[in-house]
Parts: sequence; C-alpha cells; structure tokens
Amino acid sequence: MKKSFGRNFKAWALAALTVFSGASFISCDDEVDQENRYTFKGELISTYLTNNEDRFSNFIYILEKAKIGRDNAKSGSVLKTLSTYGSYTCFAPVNEAVEAYLQEQYEKWQQGERTGIHSPYLEDLSDSMALEIAKNHIIEKGYRTTEVSEGAFPQSTMNRRFTTVEFIPNEEGRVYPVLNNSARIVEQDLEKENGYVHVIDAALNPSNKNSHELLGGQPSFSLFSSAIMATGLDKLLSVYELEFKDENGNVTEYDGTLPGEKFSNKDGIPRRPEDYKQRFTLLAESNDLLADPTKNHLGISITTLEDLERLAAEWYGHEAPGEHNNPNNALYKFIAYHIIDRQLLYSSSTGCGGFIMENYDHMEFNSEVNLPTTFDRYDYFETMLPYTMIKVTKPFTNTTPYLPYGASQPNELKQEIVINYAQDMGTRCKNPDMKYYINVVVERLSTTKKRPGLEEFDQNAINGIIHSIDRILIYNEDEMVGNILHERMRWDSSSLFPELTNNNVRWFPQSQAEGKAGECFYLPKGFCSRLKTNNEQSKVFYLRPHKTSLNSYCTFMGDELLVAGKYDFQYRLPHVPTGNYEIRFGFSQNEARGVVQIYLDGKICGIPLSMLREDSRTKNIIGWYEEDAETPEETKKEGDKAMRNQGWMKGPASCHLTTEKNSMRECSDALRRIIGTFRLENGIDHWIRFKDVTEELPGKYNEFSQDYLEIVPTSVVNDPAKPEDRL
Repeated sequence: MKKSFGRNFKAWALAALTVFSGASFISCDDEVDQENRYTFKGELISTYLTNNEDRFSNFIYILEKAKIGRDNAKSGSVLKTLSTYGSYTCFAPVNEAVEAYLQEQYEKWQQGERTGIHSPYLEDLSDSMALEIAKNHIIEKGYRTTEVSEGAFPQSTMNRRFTTVEFIPNEEGRVYPVLNNSARIVEQDLEKENGYVHVIDAALNPSNKNSHELLGGQPSFSLFSSAIMATGLDKLLSVYELEFKDENGNVTEYDGTLPGEKFSNKDGIPRRPEDYKQRFTLLAESNDLLADPTKNHLGISITTLEDLERLAAEWYGHEAPGEHNNPNNALYKFIAYHIIDRQLLYSSSTGCGGFIMENYDHMEFNSEVNLPTTFDRYDYFETMLPYTMIKVTKPFTNTTPYLPYGASQPNELKQEIVINYAQDMGTRCKNPDMKYYINVVVERLSTTKKRPGLEEFDQNAINGIIHSIDRILIYNEDEMVGNILHERMRWDSSSLFPELTNNNVRWFPQSQAEGKAGECFYLPKGFCSRLKTNNEQSKVFYLRPHKTSLNSYCTFMGDELLVAGKYDFQYRLPHVPTGNYEIRFGFSQNEARGVVQIYLDGKICGIPLSMLREDSRTKNIIGWYEEDAETPEETKKEGDKAMRNQGWMKGPASCHLTTEKNSMRECSDALRRIIGTFRLENGIDHWIRFKDVTEELPGKYNEFSQDYLEIVPTSVVNDPAKPEDRL
C-alpha cells in the first residue's frame, strides 16, 4: 500500500481485525434527548474512547467541545450523543492523526487557503471547527465494514457528506479499507453497545471544492477539465446552495410547511428534509483513455480541445464551430451529456442514491430478495444535455468476461455498472461506429487509481461525485431509439425527482426514536421542481422502503411517493426520444386510494379510474386471475390478453414480494393501469396529472400512491417475439 493512503504511523496501525455482528440505529436530535439514556450492559462508544484516552484524548477534546443545537448553553456535546441509546458509526482518529491534521490545515491557512484553522494547537480550535470535525467522523447508524460495498458508507455523516471507501492492500498484501482517499481503518468493526468504532490513521476532511474544481486538481483529467472550462459548464458545476421557490417561481424561505397530524411524530410534526441543495454526478474520461486511438471510431489520439471537438462534431453536428460556450456547439453538448442531475454513488448500498439499488436491507425490505438477480437491474437518469438521458444497468444475466483497467484477471460484466447497455446481452449496435461508445463501464475508485497520474484521485466533491469511465460516452438518438431504449422503460416514482436523492431523502434509514413518523418525509410545495400540486389540500410524502407481502403492501423498490388529501397534482414525464409510446403506472390497490381522473398535457385520458380494493371488482371487471407454477402458458397468455383489453396488466414477475419468491404477478392488489398510447415529442415537456374525483365521504382521507411509471415504445408492445409485459 502506498504511504499516501495514510500517514506512516507506528506499529499500532497494523492491529488485528475484530469480530463482526449486527447493529440497530437512531437519528441524533439537535439536543441530546435524556429519555434515550438507559442502563447499558456493555461498553458505549463514548466509554470506549474515554477508556482509551491515551490514544484518543485529542478526539475526545473535539467531541466534548462540539455542541449540537441552536443554544450552546443548553446543547449537549457530540460525546454525550455517543452515550445515548441507538446506534452510531464512529471513525476515531488517534492522537497523532489529529495533530497531523491540525498542522496540515494550519499550514494551508498560512498559504492563503480558507481552512478555518488558524493554529496548530488543539486548545485554539474554534467551537464551529470542532463541530465540523466531529460531524465528519460520525454516522447516525451503526455500520460494519462488511456491510459496505466499494463506493461509500451507506449513510452520510452528521455533516451530510458521504464517506468514500475503497479496499487497498498494503505491502504485505493485507487489505485495509481506506476512507476519503486518505484515512486507513487500522482497527475495524469494534462493536459497542450503541454502534461501531473504526480506528483510523488520519482525520477525515472531505473536500470543500465543487465538482469542476476537484476534477481540475487532477492533471490526468486535464483535457476533460479544460473542456468543462471552455464550455462554461464549470459555472453549472459550481451550483450547490439552491434558492427555494414556490410553484409560482417566487423565492421563499424553506420552512417545510406542516400538513397536520398525518405521519407526524409525538409532537405532531412530520420529518422534513434538512437540506435543499443541488448535487451532480460527473462522468469523466481520463487523458490516457482519450489519447488511445483504439478507443474511438476515427482512430485518432485525442490530446487537444480541437481533437475532442472534432470527435464530438461527428455525433453532435458542426454548428457554431469553435464557440465552445455555445449550447449548440458539439463540444458543449459532449460535456453536458457527461453531467447527471443528481449525485449517484457507486451503488445504492452506498447510501440513498446509487447508480443501482443493490444490497439495501431496511424495514424488512431487502433489494436482493425483492429484486432478484435473475433479472438485470436498471435505471434511467437525465443529463444536462437538454432532453437526453442515460440508461444504467447492472447486467446480472451477462457473464461475458470483462477486464478492468490495470487488472490481471477478468471479472464478469454482470459485476459492473454499465451506461447505455445495448440490447441482446449488450451485443447489438444499430450504428457500427457506435460500438465504441456504448456499454460504458463506470470504474471503481480502486480501478481509477491504477490509471497514470490518478493514484491520488479524490472523487468526493462538496456538490457531487466524480466517476471515471472506461469508454468515451456519446449520445446518439438513433442508437437510443433503435437499440438502448428500445425496451420497456420503468422508473420507480421516487427516482423521477432528483431532489429526493440530492437531499438525503430517498432510502434514508429510519430512526427507532421516530417511530412510525420516521418512515416518511413531508415534502413542501415546490420542493421537487418536476412535481406540482394544484391545490392546498394535496400533501406530498415520501415513505421509506418497508415490508412487502402478497396480502398487503406491494411495491417495486419498497418506497412510495404518496399524495394525501383531496389530491390534484402533476409531474413531468422523463424526456424520452420522439416516438409513439404506451404509458402505464403501477400501484397497489387500497381502500384509501380513491377514484382518479388522469390527464396528459391537459387532456383527459379516459374515464375516472377507481383504485379501491374490491375482490369482486378485481376479478370481474379488471379480469385478474390466479396463477402458479402449474398454470399452463396458454392460460397465462389468454388471461393477460383479456386484462389488457380492459386496460389492465398484472404486476411484474421481476419483482418479488416475499422470501418465497412470490412475484407481484401473484398479488391481486399489485396492478398496472394502461393510461393509453401517446405521441411524445422530444424537446417538449410532457406533464401527467392525477385528480381525485372521489365522491365526498365524511372523514375520508384519500391517498394517491404511484409505485412506478412505465413508458414503452409501441414497437416493443406489439412485438410478439419478445413479450415484455410479464417482466
């Protein structure tokens, strides 16, 4: 292991690993809740640290100095928080690590950097800096390193920053987790009564640089970074703090207007998002990749902006040549397509927002049970090139060998995260020249660091994440229409709104102290720019993943976006290429769902739709039928056709509701409603609206819950050789 992964400390850095075991979790309040205290049988995190003061006295000083709450006179310290009921992850830097950190930050301050640390002495540390340092080292849920995939710890720290992790061998071949590209975990998974301690050899100090600044500090990304600057997209990548605007475009204070008792905690107040920020994912080609003439269809070595613009113009046109900051310029379009509108970590086991939902286990919802790996896993995300998106796939069904950069042994492609994965197991390509620019693999951080000059690569910016890719990424609409997006596209309703991912809402773990209220967030009007409520009665909630079953709640990814009250709301459809599409939405029948009128672009779509649960209606009107492993294939085909004739479909077979692998097709509550066939034009925003038209009933409180949205090219719907409706 290179010395840069942690300071070369004493022999304690090679301490033995410890035994692993489970954990529970809790959220930390602004002030320490005395009711959370109880008599512990074992050692607390706080007790462990104080019992080892000879190693952690500097860190203890910081934790005691760091006060949580608005009123410091009444606030408790972070150290007191670590003595409360619940579960935490504590990254504990040893004394030498804290001393080295203070000295390093002081020297940077002397050189003109705004580090906030004006002295190398601990006693000179300000209260605000002590709080920032403390929060960088605490996660409000206990995690073992065995629960973490390469990418990042599953939840952000108290400072709302994700802690990246990679697994690196040292000179002796022993593998250590390395955090934030700097701190090595030298003693891991020390189980305490209220969580886990991981001893680290350097203090955690995530970068405060924005995405383009962080990339620009890496010489081996110099060409891509120069292109960002030349196009002016560095200004976009500088955005972090957002102005909160209401649906009329007026700037307002983000106060999370409260909806009353619905999903409220013991004080009658529901949880609300704590942040309102913009974050990005930046996909970047390294200099060595661009310089390799075998990696592009022109067979040229790309080493200058002119070379890069020449390649881009082959696909994006020759308008405004040389005017790199013109949105119609090919280089501008090339870079914009590399920027995604939300922060996506390597996988969703690494927090509330990975490329692919993977290894998520919470509230009896387990992604590897509910989304079996016998099916590919995928999602779609819009980019900053207007009206375009990328497809992201974890191709679990593809065992093709794949050799990562710098590796001696191949993996299988099914282990990788692939952008714009082509049809037919990733083999088909409509345009022969596009074979260079599809099936683009997102590289793990450990792979990126094998590229020339990227040994010190830091991907964790304050407003997003940077990933290197193994091929040049190009958008071509013909390839999208005829190949990559020539399929049933399905979005979980919560993935339609980047604000949920960017502000630690989606998949955020529940606190035991919150009770049922901890399962949800209330989203104030205007929080999601692509969602509008048309009356004051519509209250929008996000519900975290929770248990699914055949006889109760059925869901695609476990979570819900629920609109309660006499609802009338609309959201913008994802930007798909121009074409004819069948639009459907999936939902779980329920007595509270009500009767809804659907509109597309202001036009009524059919008669009002009842979403109420009623067995006789489900079987007699909708035409749902029971099936099992013994049901003949012909019976299934006839039954599915009869349902489609009524505008209905069963839930997908690719989603399992129980550990017995019962799929959503077997649940009469899990349905898909076909809204209709429509012409969607690229370059135009299309809005779908849902309005409650249920007859007024005293005391009734309707809830609209859309599980997922499907947009399917009619050529796919009408292809009998490849029926997609089962999946």
